[in-house]
Amino acid sequence: MMSGKSRFALLANPGSRRALGFAAACRSQGFDALRVIPWEHWLAADFDPAEALRGVDCLRIETPAEAAAVERLLLARGAAECRREGKYPILAEEDCARLAADEGELRYQRQWYLGWGQVLRGIGESCQRLGLRAMNNPGEVAALFDKEATRRILGERGVPVPEGGWICDGFDELVTAMDGRVWDRVFLKPCHGSSASGVMAISRNRRGGWRAVSSAVVDESGGEVRVFNSKRLRRIDGEAAVRATVDAVGRQRALMERWFPKATLAGRSFDLRVVVIAGEAAHIAVRTSRQPVTNLHLHNTRGELQAVRDSLGPERWARAMGVAVAAAAAFPGCHYCGVDLMIGAGGRSFAIAEVNAFGDLLHRERWQGLDPWEAELKRWPG
Repeated sequence: MMSGKSRFALLANPGSRRALGFAAACRSQGFDALRVIPWEHWLAADFDPAEALRGVDCLRIETPAEAAAVERLLLARGAAECRREGKYPILAEEDCARLAADEGELRYQRQWYLGWGQVLRGIGESCQRLGLRAMNNPGEVAALFDKEATRRILGERGVPVPEGGWICDGFDELVTAMDGRVWDRVFLKPCHGSSASGVMAISRNRRGGWRAVSSAVVDESGGEVRVFNSKRLRRIDGEAAVRATVDAVGRQRALMERWFPKATLAGRSFDLRVVVIAGEAAHIAVRTSRQPVTNLHLHNTRGELQAVRDSLGPERWARAMGVAVAAAAAFPGCHYCGVDLMIGAGGRSFAIAEVNAFGDLLHRERWQGLDPWEAELKRWPG
């Protein structure tokens, strides 16, 4: 260990791209004694945080996603609280250990989130008790995993977000909200989802015809309604099909917002993923699509950052980055986060689509010659 360097522990799924990327960054930046703690170990009944974190003064929390055993443990943690809420699908605690891998299914998202929140509260208590600094505050990470809470915090601080922001449990609620505000286009987002899973861009024409664009696919075989993320955007036509998908997504707890028309370049709509590190806009990815959902893993295309800057000009570019930085500043305990910034048609308005506590997986991007993990370490105070 180099003198004066923080001693890091990484709470992650070992072998994941994120864990390997941060470990490599630690080596390149001189933090050569990284301790990796598997999520599965942390969630075990006999785990002792004090022993695992002995000799450590900083903790980095990585996503627990993409590990079936970890998902089961988090669902078990959230079962009792979800049952008390009594509003969303629940899997009995004794059945969690037998749950098969999800294969992209949107399931028990509220229960998972409630278990995740309990775990994050425990991590926060351990950090406080042991005198550790977390790169991202566990309580703020929990807020960022709830899209309703995120937009409420942003709104309270004057950061622009799309109109709306109501919980919508199904198609009838969605129609009532649209009728009351004379809206013809909305977005529906699972509150606790990620990677655009279940996100729907929904429109109704003047003749009452319905259409949606989403990666969500509803499966009603076997007498059970299930919804999956196909990882490919598709068009859903007609009221019956849109209703079925909205009802399936809404069962997981979903947020409805007015559709924010995005600016275009070369005939493609775009938005920006901006990684903000220590209050500065750093790595930026331009996400473009011929569809209204731009996430890159849905077979969309990276755009040219310079083309966006040229189209906005220096003044509006500075305003755009100011909005991204302000969004991150609403979560002051987060050393870094990924901000999804939408630029309105004409390039004169801005809105935040999402703030992601684990939004720094932009390994192709460089800022001041550094990848995101290296930059986070370089800007770390200690």
